[in-house]
Amino acid sequence: MRPYRFQPPYAEVRQQPPLAVRSSAWPKVIARVVAGLVAGSGILNLVSLMGRPVPAEQPAWLRGFFPLDFVGASRSLTLVSGFVLILAAIHLWAHKRRAWQLSLVLASSSVFLHLSKQWNVEEATCSVLIAALLWLTRRQFLIGASKPALATAALRAASAFLIAGVYGAAGFWLLEPAEFHHNFHWWDAAIRTVRLMLFLGDRTLVPHTPYAVWFLDSLFWMSAAAFLYSGFVLFRPVAYRFSVNWNESARAQLIATEHGRSAQDYFKHWPDKSYFFSSTRQSFLGYRVAGHYALVLGDPVGPENDAGATIVEFLAFCQKRGWRVGFHQVGAGCLQVYESLGFRKLKVGDDAIVDLSAFSLSGSAMKEFRNTVNRLERLGYRVERVEPPLAEPLLSDLKRISDHWLEIPGHRERQFTLGRFERWYLRSTPVYVAFDANNHAAAFLNLVPSYDPGLATVDLMRRSRGQVNGLMDFLFAKVFLDLKERGICRFSLGMAPLSDLNGQNAASADEQVVHWVMKRMPFLFRTDSLRRFKAKYADDWLPRYAVYQSRFDLPRLALALPRVSVRSEERGVA
Repeated sequence: MRPYRFQPPYAEVRQQPPLAVRSSAWPKVIARVVAGLVAGSGILNLVSLMGRPVPAEQPAWLRGFFPLDFVGASRSLTLVSGFVLILAAIHLWAHKRRAWQLSLVLASSSVFLHLSKQWNVEEATCSVLIAALLWLTRRQFLIGASKPALATAALRAASAFLIAGVYGAAGFWLLEPAEFHHNFHWWDAAIRTVRLMLFLGDRTLVPHTPYAVWFLDSLFWMSAAAFLYSGFVLFRPVAYRFSVNWNESARAQLIATEHGRSAQDYFKHWPDKSYFFSSTRQSFLGYRVAGHYALVLGDPVGPENDAGATIVEFLAFCQKRGWRVGFHQVGAGCLQVYESLGFRKLKVGDDAIVDLSAFSLSGSAMKEFRNTVNRLERLGYRVERVEPPLAEPLLSDLKRISDHWLEIPGHRERQFTLGRFERWYLRSTPVYVAFDANNHAAAFLNLVPSYDPGLATVDLMRRSRGQVNGLMDFLFAKVFLDLKERGICRFSLGMAPLSDLNGQNAASADEQVVHWVMKRMPFLFRTDSLRRFKAKYADDWLPRYAVYQSRFDLPRLALALPRVSVRSEERGVA
């Protein structure tokens, strides 16, 4: 059973040697050392202003360049530079490229600022060394910020400062003369507001009332908010905006057709995902981003010897955008590759596999199924397999069944790891439909196109309300028998999530904590019923894992999964 291919021809994929899988802790150490030194430089800037009186006049060499008094402005700029260097060091710790650029500019400008304050050669020399170190380690800071944010951030920052400036100028202009013993004209009010917002100070402003003191404090906090907002729009990670790229989807489907190994690979090129292609263009990953966390479905699709290089390239791709990375429902075969790259693992469930070659309704063990099948056949129920493309009247009946199923509490459309009811999707897949004695469709399931010829996989399993007990057992029994006659030897019921730890002798601490929570909070995590349903048929269980970069990423993965799995309109997102 092979998937349906897209028709447009594609260029031949050029062979390239895969990248070597490598992981080193040195870049992280270097970045953190530099971040610490930059933070120290910022602290040094602040300390240099403490307890030092402003000289009566600026140095003679400076007067030749700046006839106006520059010392006061220099001290204020040093103050701002120190604060910004400390804030930038936080982002240097995370390898942010824009923080490196800002730190290099500030460290270089600090040389001039230190020399303008009493010819402070020692502090200027420290700034020179910091600037040189930043330049030498420039290749360690490659994580980008939002690409369109330079122009957008400048506009938003200007808007923030304009709001704060209008607030300050209007406030001074409207104040009563008694507040500062001064009557502010509009130009005077604007100049004083700009000086205060730039931390230049104004000794002539002496508040004479509590309200005047409060107004100065409020202007300070307005200015601080403008600076903080500007920093946010400057350093935030790349904004992820999902859009369907049908050319990339077609390319991913072509790769899956050639190299796919399971039915899960079909959902990796579903149009609810973004795609990352390896440098060889022979492998791809299907992923979504939620909360700056890139979540990948399963392992890379492509040649087996290209998997490690594809993962490394995707990590670099996400690092430049400031995203953390996790993989959901990976198989046991690739765990060694993830662990070599520093990932941690957590078992999230098991795929339930039915051995169709051994399936039969005869024997004492199958008495319950046999009685169910005989009872529903006496009531006039039957099951038919409908090959694609499905006719519109049948699709309408299936939509009615699906809508009834969604009305059951706790049921909702999912995506990412599963398909959802879409007419184009159901129309293109084989569907087994259970009809009642009146020839009305009562339940259905569809088969996912599989890249394993001996494996069939179910996706949607839905029934109408008010049907007889045992209808789904009747449907599955008929499906198993029909597929067995067609030469299919295995049937996947999909993953039973968050199964127990029976049989795991070396469960990690993370796995033990997660499963401990699940067992003691059944009102939040209803997983036992799904496992019991699939255990009625399953002969084998294949483990599935989530892999993530650090223990602190586990909560982020847990939050990202429902966000990428539930349709945006069901979350209330426009």
